[in-house]
Amino acid sequence: MATFYFAWVDETDSDFDVAFLREDEQVFAFDLSQAEGEFAALTVDIRNPEIGLLNPSRKQWAWLSVDFGDTVGGQPLFFGRLVGMPEDIIGKAVRLTLSARPSDFAGRKATAAALLRVAPYWDPVWVTPELAADPDAVLESRSALWHIDRVTHAVSASDILEAEDGLIDLGDDVFRDSIDLSFGSPPATKITCEATIGWDQAVTGSYDLKPALLAAFSTAGTSTGGVISSFTGQGLIEDWPSPGANIGGGWSFGLSSITRLDGSVLPDDFETQIFSGTADFWGQRADWPCWKMIPTMTARYDVSRTRREVVRFTLISDAQAFIIDPDDSEALTVTLSSDLVGEPVDPGDVLPIGSRRRRAYFPTARGRQSLDYLVAVCRARLRARARSVEIKGETRLSNGAGFSCRRAIRVEDQRLPGGAATGKIISYSLSMDGDSGEALASFVIGCSVGKGNPISAATGTPTYVEDGYVETGWQRYEGASSSVVSGEVTVFDYSDIPPNDDGLDFDHLTEGQVIDAITVINGETDQRALIRVFHSSFAEVAAALDDAYTEVDLSLKPISKGPFETVYDVTVSDLALPKTIDLEAA
Repeated sequence: MATFYFAWVDETDSDFDVAFLREDEQVFAFDLSQAEGEFAALTVDIRNPEIGLLNPSRKQWAWLSVDFGDTVGGQPLFFGRLVGMPEDIIGKAVRLTLSARPSDFAGRKATAAALLRVAPYWDPVWVTPELAADPDAVLESRSALWHIDRVTHAVSASDILEAEDGLIDLGDDVFRDSIDLSFGSPPATKITCEATIGWDQAVTGSYDLKPALLAAFSTAGTSTGGVISSFTGQGLIEDWPSPGANIGGGWSFGLSSITRLDGSVLPDDFETQIFSGTADFWGQRADWPCWKMIPTMTARYDVSRTRREVVRFTLISDAQAFIIDPDDSEALTVTLSSDLVGEPVDPGDVLPIGSRRRRAYFPTARGRQSLDYLVAVCRARLRARARSVEIKGETRLSNGAGFSCRRAIRVEDQRLPGGAATGKIISYSLSMDGDSGEALASFVIGCSVGKGNPISAATGTPTYVEDGYVETGWQRYEGASSSVVSGEVTVFDYSDIPPNDDGLDFDHLTEGQVIDAITVINGETDQRALIRVFHSSFAEVAAALDDAYTEVDLSLKPISKGPFETVYDVTVSDLALPKTIDLEAA
């Protein structure tokens, strides 16, 4: 015979004590119920104390406990606060309503949420800043609801398919006539996802043009390494570009200078000429100086290029056969967009993309984390639809004392498919009837209709060199996949998808990516030949050199391009779902 106790206490008396095994009120009847995501509620009929129960001087918190007369002894069933006005206060009994809601629920929930902000179930890239602190946002990628323990008031997230606190195996200890099976929404067979991220690729830096410039002068006749030469060096020095001068296409000149190599008034390399053209200049000599100079020339860039990346995939659930009218099948979709990869939203105000100089985001380790989050969101929605069978039942109250929405129940009955079923507790009720004295526990469990086939990551086939020849990180494996949630879903490698852009990697710029053309016109070789052609007079040669002055023709490839968009069509494995009822049983 069960004995029930009701003790008024202070809010701070939140740890159950044997001292609370007392009858501050005589309990005639009660109903204790809780559903997923809700606070446990207790309605209790007690003898009318004929005093104001809501008087501020009275205790508002209470413990309901029971002793079934077994070796367990007294055990708590409920700790909560009086809410609402008492009912039927005129009669011999009064009905009280209490709620197991802690006064600091918001704080407990925030604390629990903080622990759940971990990959792959959390990514600030996909959470708008105004929702980042919202504790409910952490459940977007989890097939879970908040659970508030009816005794300890501990707040936690509880998965709708997995029983974190274990299984209660009732076997056939269930009232036969109480068992009822019903089918809910059919399991969703697949979900498609399309997510877009965008950022401005902001890059600044410089490229050294000197090697290409020296090569061009070498082709034009300069024979001394590291310098350039010209018979019109004075003009070349005067026309040398200044730092900051615009080149076009996103380029300007950076460090740019030119200095005489010998440092004297006149160079020490001459082309000597003896004139023989006319009587006036016959036999006269002219020494034409060839200037030697050390150049510095860099091209500077400071550009912003708009980039977008789109990732697409379809996740299919590995569910049991379920009769569905094709016209009634619901297509699940997830569509998200974000412009936060280039913003300091990661811990420590770090940019998810790391550097806005990057060409791509999704192929990076951090980008893979963002993809995993998307898979987790889709997983959560398919799992929510996988609980397609509900079983109701009743059992002895002593069996239900440990009921919780963090636990699962297994029942046996030959009328069930496969003769037995297991399901996570959706709701439960513990009650005692004041008229009959009957005490029982009722429950509703949700059964998952998956096939229970685990999914494993694939190692793939090495495609770079023989396996083991290079260290980890250099090898690429075709067909390789990695787990998002172990045993449930994997993502196949997509690192071979190149960015859809102009190919510029600003951390490893090459001459072919920067320089369209660089040519020296009228270099030393051509000018020497020109001097040797003319023999008439000094003035004639000087005029010819004035017309054939050395110049550099430089053309750089434009980099102020965009926008660029890259699409990643990613392959994911099927989603493994637990099988807690066998609809396909023989």
